[in-house]
Amino acid sequence: MLALVWTPLGLAALAAAAAAGLAVVYLRRAVLPLALAAVALAGAAYLAHLQADLVTARRERDEARIAAAEAAAGAKAVEAVSEKAAARSRASRGVRDRILTAPRSDDAPVAPVLRRVLEGAP
Repeated sequence: MLALVWTPLGLAALAAAAAAGLAVVYLRRAVLPLALAAVALAGAAYLAHLQADLVTARRERDEARIAAAEAAAGAKAVEAVSEKAAARSRASRGVRDRILTAPRSDDAPVAPVLRRVLEGAP
């Protein structure tokens, strides 16, 4: 209700209500028209406030839809990366299994530089 006071229509409604209050004391014939004007202006201020809220709600809805679409696209991208990582892991696991199950006769000397690279040593 306080937001209605700070709009031009809200201020006009307050002025009309004050005029109706003064008319009760000084001009009895003007009470009804001034009171009706105050009610009409307050209603107009309330409708303007509702319209502003509606515009804000629609904007927020559109922003939420855009954010949801971006989140869905991000989720799909994460799934794609995860699937690629799983495929690489399966491929690496297969190579590792072949290495571990290879017979001893397949072993041979390895150059020290290559051994350090394979073992990850500096």
